[in-house]
Amino acid sequence: MRTRACTPVYRRAVLCLATALAPIGAPLLHAQDLQPAPGRHQHKPRHHGKHAAHAKGDAATATPGAQVAQAAPRPRHKKKAEHASVPENLEVVGARSSAQASGIGSIEQARVLQMNAPNLINVMPQSEIEKVPNYVLGDAARRLPGASVINKSGESRSIQIRGLDPNLNGVTFEDVILPAGSINGSGRAVPLDAIPAPLAGGLELIKTNRPDQDAFALGGQLNILSRDIGPNDQPFLNISAAGGIRDPHPTRLFDGTIAGGMRFGLDGNPFDKHGGGDRPFSVSFFATALSDWLMLDDLQQKWAGTPGQGVPVKQADQLMYSGHKVRWGYGGTLGWDVDRHTRIYLKMFDSGIEAPVIKYDLTFKPGKTITMDPTLPGAYTSNSSTSLSMNDVWVHNEERVYKFGGLSDVGRFKLDYWGAWASNFLYTPYSYSASFNNANTVPVYYNNITNALRPTASAMTNLANYNSYTLSSLSNAHQNDFDGEWAGHVGASTRLDVLDVKGLLSFGGGLRMEHVTHNDPQYTYGGVPSANAGAWAGNQTYTLFNGMYNLGTPPGTQYVRQILSNPYPGLRENVAADAITTRQSFIDDNENIYNLYLQYQATWRRFGVLAGVRYEKTDGVYRGIATSVVNGQTQLAPRAVGQEYANLFPSIQLRYNFTDNLIARANWSTAIGRPGFNAVTASQTINYQNASISQGNPNLKPTTGTNFDVDLEYYLPRGGILSAGAFDKEFKNYVVNYTNYVSGYPGIPGLATVSTYANIPFASARGFELNYRQQFTFLPGFWKGFGIGGNMTFVDSRGRSRNGVFETLPNTASHIYNFEVFYIHGPLTLQFDGNYQGLTMTGLGSVPNQDSFVQPYLNFDVGARYAITRNFQLYFQGRNITNTMQNATQGSSSKNMVELQYYGSSYLFGLNAKF
Repeated sequence: MRTRACTPVYRRAVLCLATALAPIGAPLLHAQDLQPAPGRHQHKPRHHGKHAAHAKGDAATATPGAQVAQAAPRPRHKKKAEHASVPENLEVVGARSSAQASGIGSIEQARVLQMNAPNLINVMPQSEIEKVPNYVLGDAARRLPGASVINKSGESRSIQIRGLDPNLNGVTFEDVILPAGSINGSGRAVPLDAIPAPLAGGLELIKTNRPDQDAFALGGQLNILSRDIGPNDQPFLNISAAGGIRDPHPTRLFDGTIAGGMRFGLDGNPFDKHGGGDRPFSVSFFATALSDWLMLDDLQQKWAGTPGQGVPVKQADQLMYSGHKVRWGYGGTLGWDVDRHTRIYLKMFDSGIEAPVIKYDLTFKPGKTITMDPTLPGAYTSNSSTSLSMNDVWVHNEERVYKFGGLSDVGRFKLDYWGAWASNFLYTPYSYSASFNNANTVPVYYNNITNALRPTASAMTNLANYNSYTLSSLSNAHQNDFDGEWAGHVGASTRLDVLDVKGLLSFGGGLRMEHVTHNDPQYTYGGVPSANAGAWAGNQTYTLFNGMYNLGTPPGTQYVRQILSNPYPGLRENVAADAITTRQSFIDDNENIYNLYLQYQATWRRFGVLAGVRYEKTDGVYRGIATSVVNGQTQLAPRAVGQEYANLFPSIQLRYNFTDNLIARANWSTAIGRPGFNAVTASQTINYQNASISQGNPNLKPTTGTNFDVDLEYYLPRGGILSAGAFDKEFKNYVVNYTNYVSGYPGIPGLATVSTYANIPFASARGFELNYRQQFTFLPGFWKGFGIGGNMTFVDSRGRSRNGVFETLPNTASHIYNFEVFYIHGPLTLQFDGNYQGLTMTGLGSVPNQDSFVQPYLNFDVGARYAITRNFQLYFQGRNITNTMQNATQGSSSKNMVELQYYGSSYLFGLNAKF
């Protein structure tokens, strides 16, 4: 006869096994990527005693699987709220259980989580994210110590951690790695501008990874916490709505978010805040959208040689981007406390961008003969060819995650198990392009000496009079790129004390199975009709940079759409050439990663240690198209490259509590950075219109790193902190991208830009961080609401990249600063934030003075909130209020501009309701 004790253990074991196998079995049952796949969760224990999470860090019963992110319960006494401290005799502080509540409500709670973590992390709660205009996740992440971003069109596209290349940093949602997709070129950098900031319940910046975490973290990992409801939280509903404007072109902005959650049972009213009864079920949800009618001004130059005075440009462009970008996201969490030993959950989010955008580009190309201005060396006159191009494109980029998992007690073991499905989808239904050439060369006086960042092109005729511009080319393109991944994890932990040493032994394993495909057909045409750009004029006139440049009234998009959408007499597709170009972009890659880990975490008096090892085996097949030219004929052949390798990642992380609020850390950890799919592909992509060639290197090796960190942290009242740390990252087989300029490439006249990848044997990144934040609560009355904060990161990166010479590593930033001044008192909250990012090298040229850089930039954001009642707040936010522009250069001099983007400021006025 079966006893009562055996039944729940058997049921929990079966439940654990079924959940862990879900990511493997689901693909066989459901072919659709929309199928909610299993996912990892954070447990919200609903019982007190040994199952409760304590703000002071008694997490001896926690299991491994994620960072410490349990939202600390509200303290009963004011003194405890201001002085979040750890007990004198530390308990074993385990990693955050993947089933615990992850939403973080306040900066005080965030500091407690950071203080109690066994490894080095920084935490930002949602309450800090919403204070200033963080439109996308990267806007918020760049304010964390050690973080910076790569911007794209004025938005935070991808994250650098401690100045390192975004391709070497992981981005996760509740410890599930997010696929990067192809909008960043099929590297490993996740597009954070596709994820709205209100999606996150909080952010964890993980700087030293533990054995139970994925080792993909040479720089670090950014972990997104879901919006959950805590075990003892009351039902809530938050609604915000705002409208505003952008400048310098007055366009509209609308922003809205709704979020809510509750715990309930089947024996009472779930909306009754004072109701009793059991509440084993939890649900939370959010939905957000930002509608942005944007216009972006852009100037570009291509230098004929090494930039400098007296060196002409071979091409100059004046561009306007005009479009309507809608950024959206929705998701939520379902949880069920099956019994007092088991909790299961489902978490998901879906976010993305819809962006129909029109680009106009007025181009000047000087002739071979130039006449220098004797009164202004460097300025010159040349008979120049002029042209106008337009691109009408719709971009859809979507990131989604489904997770299912749980936490169970089976005997003396605590099991943590989950499965997940994550994907990134980039879809372009159309990309119509047209070019118009001016039949006549025009004497153009080009001056980029008087103002290097505002070069002028002057002519006797109006260059924006398009009546003399005739249609020369038509094309269209589609993009259908998919990056999907199944993942699963099973972990177990048990107490293992030795004498006075309190310890927690954890072990487990999992797998990730990623599949990447690109299907990007392109269509070019001959026999284009005889058409006049002036006759096709649209209904809008454009000026750039506050009226300094005039694009006139370029053609409307409807004419090009009509010609390419309907059969036009004489128009014919270049079928053979298009077939070659389309096949060259083909990618079909599989990458499976299997892992095991063992770790032991222990404390003795004030001393703590986390030690262990992780094993990861990578098994990849990368398929593409190899291109060769034989006797003037382009030949294509399918090529598949297999890579298989295994790595061990040991880690030792130490901490010592000098006092309740003063903690020292010393860590040694290891990690890996796998080459991007575009870097190892056998494919070669040729863009004849832009004269550019991109090709992979299937012989690349993964980059491995050894990290040394020391840190000293002192925790102040009201979420304050004073900390200093140093780090040393040593890399082997560091991957760099090279750009060369070659002539004589078939089908490309003049110079062609060739981009590829290579390993360098050794590289390093060394630096230090400082972080400070304090509210002046010791001041009297009105003044105690004031506070200041800031952080600084310095990185010195070096590698033998060219000819054995040590140089700065590509895509690294050396100086990063954040600072804030705030006021919090009564119903009023004011926030003023500044962000500075130093000179960033973005790519290697054939010689150092042809390297690509983004110049330093400094921008400011402001926010203000006023509580008019207990439930309603008015708020105002200003973004980039100083109109900072982004200046990309060839060489490190700010005068050698190759692209200057002017995206202006934005201002929002809104109402927030909380119930």
